Amino acid sequence: MANNVKFRGWTVLVSCCLVMFFIQGGIQAFAVFLPAIIKDTGFTLGEVALISTIATVVAFAANLSFGFLLKKFSAKTILTFGVVVCLANFFIISQAHSLAALYMAAACAGLAIGYGTVAPISVIVNNWFVKNRATYMSVVIAGSMFGGAVIMPLTGQLIHHFDWRVAYQVLGLVVAVVVFICLFVFIVDDPAKKGQKAYGGDEPKGGDASLAKSDVKNPADGVDLTTARSSVSFWLLLVGVLLVGCSTNIENFLPDFWQREGMSVPASTAIMGLYAFLTGVASIFLGRVSDKLGGRTYIALTTVTFIIGASLIYLVGAAASWIVILAIIPFAVGGKKTSTLTPPLVVSEAFGRHSYGAIIGYFAGVLQLGIAISNPVIGTLHRVSGGYKVPFMVMGCLNVLALLLITLALKKAPTRAKARA
Repeated sequence: MANNVKFRGWTVLVSCCLVMFFIQGGIQAFAVFLPAIIKDTGFTLGEVALISTIATVVAFAANLSFGFLLKKFSAKTILTFGVVVCLANFFIISQAHSLAALYMAAACAGLAIGYGTVAPISVIVNNWFVKNRATYMSVVIAGSMFGGAVIMPLTGQLIHHFDWRVAYQVLGLVVAVVVFICLFVFIVDDPAKKGQKAYGGDEPKGGDASLAKSDVKNPADGVDLTTARSSVSFWLLLVGVLLVGCSTNIENFLPDFWQREGMSVPASTAIMGLYAFLTGVASIFLGRVSDKLGGRTYIALTTVTFIIGASLIYLVGAAASWIVILAIIPFAVGGKKTSTLTPPLVVSEAFGRHSYGAIIGYFAGVLQLGIAISNPVIGTLHRVSGGYKVPFMVMGCLNVLALLLITLALKKAPTRAKARA
């Protein structure tokens, strides 16, 4: 690459960040629409809340199929499909008058999460960046957290001034315009297509630099899918990431916990908005930690802060708002939103870039599965125990177990074995 040729990776990075911002932020905005949907349609909370479960299960299935699809299509093509089904989700919900339509929209949301967010975006970022890869990955994933923090309150204003169906259509239109510009103007999934090399990499200008097809990558840069699956590390990581999804999802119950403790609805939702912003900042910090100190330090830090944050949140309850805000700061470092970083960071470190695209779907999928499992588990524990003490304790124990499994998996990682050879 000539010195006077501008590196396109920075534009790709910003565009990927915007895609995550609008896709994830738009999907998360459903929570803001929930009361209006229930009031307008007459459906029960339980019937409408099932949408979240359906979306999570479909996202799990989509992530599992991602590696197979990546053998036939480019990461950008899969990402484009994810964007299209996300827009279909917005349109269907805005027109829905039946539960069947809402559940169809939920399936579209799940496909959007699986094919339009972390899995394809992380492949594209891994294509463009070798040096400080975790940092740049964390910046992109932070975009989804900032998206929720910005889009949800703005959506609330739209609902206040317009019919909720009109608000959903406006949201879909804005997402479509911004995301399609990013996709078709700025995002290139392979630096070789522009005659460039990955930032910090020494790949040649051919297809060997691409992560879009797992069978064309340089075997020296990691291991293939078969080797990965035959390692103990793969299965330890898989269970560890599953437990991360199970344990960190306690955040979904924080507004209910605070309101049961006496906090007002506006105060609890405002704190959750601040929490979403803090997770974005925390994710960028965690990416730097992973780059500088490695995955084992990263997972230890997220576990310790999760335990400290969850304990403080439970102990302070609905105390003064500033005390609760202090409690959620460490929780933001290790909570569910920042746990989205775990699959791309640990997969990259344990198995390298060689077959990253074929491997990442398994781990993004089990994270979603863990989140899906945790909802009924936490609800059941709350009902049986009569409060949130037992759910908080169980989630903390699961998070510590996840730390042990992931730490051991990274210690036994195939890439470490190759480095020693």
